[in-house]
Amino acid sequence: MLDLDTLNPEQRQAVVTHRGPVLILAGAGTGKTRVITHRIAHMVKRGIPTGQILAVTFTNKAAREMQERVNELVPKQPRGEDGSKPERPTVCTFHSLCMRILRQHIEKLGYKRSFVIYDQGDQLAAVKKILSAISAKGEKTDPGAILAMLSKFKNGGSRGGAFEDPGVRALAEHVAKRYESALHACNAVDFDDLILLTIRLFREHPDALEACRDRFRYVMVDEYQDTNASQFELVHSLTKESRNLCVVGDDDQSIYGWRGAEVANILDLEKHFPEVKVIKLEQNYRSTNHILNSANAVIKNNVQRRGKNLWSAKGDGEKLLMQCFEHDEEEARVVAENIEYDRLARRVPWGDQAILFRTNQQARPLETALRKAKIRYHLIGGQSYFDRREVRDFLAYLKTFLNPHDDIALLRIANTPARGLSDVTMERVLEASHTRNCSVFATLRHTDVQAGFQGRTAGSMREFLRFIEETRAPLLTDGSFSLGRWAEEWLQKTGYIADLQRVEKTPEAAENRIKNIRELIETLDDPEGPAARRTGPNSAAPVVATDLALDDQDEALGLTVKRPAAAAAPPAAVRISRHPQKRLDEFLEELTLDHEREEDKEAGDAVTLITVHAAKGLEYPHVHLVGLEDGLLPHARSKVEGTMDEERRLFYVAITRARQTLRLSHCSGRKRYGQLLPCHPSPFLKEIPPECVEDVDVAASKPVAKDSGGDWFAKMREALE
Repeated sequence: MLDLDTLNPEQRQAVVTHRGPVLILAGAGTGKTRVITHRIAHMVKRGIPTGQILAVTFTNKAAREMQERVNELVPKQPRGEDGSKPERPTVCTFHSLCMRILRQHIEKLGYKRSFVIYDQGDQLAAVKKILSAISAKGEKTDPGAILAMLSKFKNGGSRGGAFEDPGVRALAEHVAKRYESALHACNAVDFDDLILLTIRLFREHPDALEACRDRFRYVMVDEYQDTNASQFELVHSLTKESRNLCVVGDDDQSIYGWRGAEVANILDLEKHFPEVKVIKLEQNYRSTNHILNSANAVIKNNVQRRGKNLWSAKGDGEKLLMQCFEHDEEEARVVAENIEYDRLARRVPWGDQAILFRTNQQARPLETALRKAKIRYHLIGGQSYFDRREVRDFLAYLKTFLNPHDDIALLRIANTPARGLSDVTMERVLEASHTRNCSVFATLRHTDVQAGFQGRTAGSMREFLRFIEETRAPLLTDGSFSLGRWAEEWLQKTGYIADLQRVEKTPEAAENRIKNIRELIETLDDPEGPAARRTGPNSAAPVVATDLALDDQDEALGLTVKRPAAAAAPPAAVRISRHPQKRLDEFLEELTLDHEREEDKEAGDAVTLITVHAAKGLEYPHVHLVGLEDGLLPHARSKVEGTMDEERRLFYVAITRARQTLRLSHCSGRKRYGQLLPCHPSPFLKEIPPECVEDVDVAASKPVAKDSGGDWFAKMREALE
């Protein structure tokens, strides 16, 4: 229920200001999501049609949480007299919004409405295919680096001097042209294309733009400081006429410049909307004032920013603790000891503790120390469920049956499991597809291509083609059937399950991989979609068992999926009445749009290990911020690239993740390549006010008072009883 009395004065002002451009400067922990959802509910209450309200954010997780809160605040309307379903406010990600728009209008751009969306694995495969055609013999090029360059180029990197080197720019243009052609030939787009094609649609087809403007007359954008040039143009196109744009963000938390985010979008908003009303949210509901005063003092050293000063009604709280270690292994060991001390003496559960670091490489000594201390931990950024080999194989089969001209998917499954189509054979077929300018599938069907191979290989080609055509035939009919049973049948034909059992080192590892596939099969006929069923450990970053050897980690982390004891057969009228091809297309589309690590899932009582970048938007009662050395934070590249301001913002974000306590640490030496190299403290540490921080080494040198020692032992005895 909507209650404006629960808001502070600045939040209330932001909620009730509906018309015209509005910039809500929401500092860390100031309740921005609450403001956005209450604003939507208040707009509906004031008579603005719900269908005209659009709220856009960056992640599926944020969109889901926002939608849930809106549903709680905005009462459901009855169906119309004609039985039509009432419209609801649209809350979605940028990519989801553009996908919806393109599903209606993409035919104007020469694509079919049934286009597929390539994820990163598909994109890398497409880039590898291009590189194989243009690279000199023996030349090795990193496809990941090319893909990153390509994304930057497509999103406007050609402007502003990002590609000043003529050779690099020429390569980017050449690869981009071939890449776009390769995807278009498969009726495919990637995530960048979803936004770029929508912008192109708006530029070339004013009627489509007007239709979207009429549909969305009130637009809100969350995390506006993270928008890039393309996202800015998209939002500006939609709101240029109505002027009803509300952006929510914090320039002090703009930490994604390396992937194209432009902090200028929020700093220079007045250039595009001179009449914008700026509302600052500065009351923090998360942290204590020692933490906030430290963050305020650090971020004030950035000149290009919108001034704000966070404060809290929670009081000063504990001072920040600072400690220097001889090397990173000692740092990790003491962090683990502190976590255990907090658990035993202060009754702080592992789940309330988080360790933050700048780079993924810093996790190794921390993991080792936590394992030795038998502390459960949750490593954010572990292998995604969708990155697992068997899952990618299964999805590639589905994509091939849906669209056999999808070269990326077909090449993945051509010899998986082995069916006489070796890598050498498929490389020759791929070369022939380049020469004939057609898909691999079409190339395989040419009798003259088959004639160029030995009889056994040609027979394998014909058998593979027959398998694809026979398996996808039911999808092209109007009949209704269970996709789950259909998948079971073709999996049995391929021998894929038996092959997993044969190649895996242990029966347990094979069974875990098979369970992953079974879970996907169960969701094929599920009306709630695959996201609703991913409830097992694979749906989140892994919880690590402390009794595993490091070498066993890949096979042991998050592989087990909990399955229902007995899955009831789906009601035919609900699950299998729609056209099978359409159902399969929607299934793959949902998986692609939802292909992000769902790190918000419950991990049980476990310490969180996470990079500062990944921690943005999260909070923890007790935070250990490690590796605060010059060269790590700020990163060594920042001095060369001139991004010190962004590194300082990253430090600011790290500080403001803590709710109650914050421990800071750095090392005088760090092991690299087996050698202990000297390190220096981060210059950012000097920017923290002395009155907010306590040096642990100094405090440790003081004798413990008799009363304090007695209290400590009493707590220990109580914890052990």
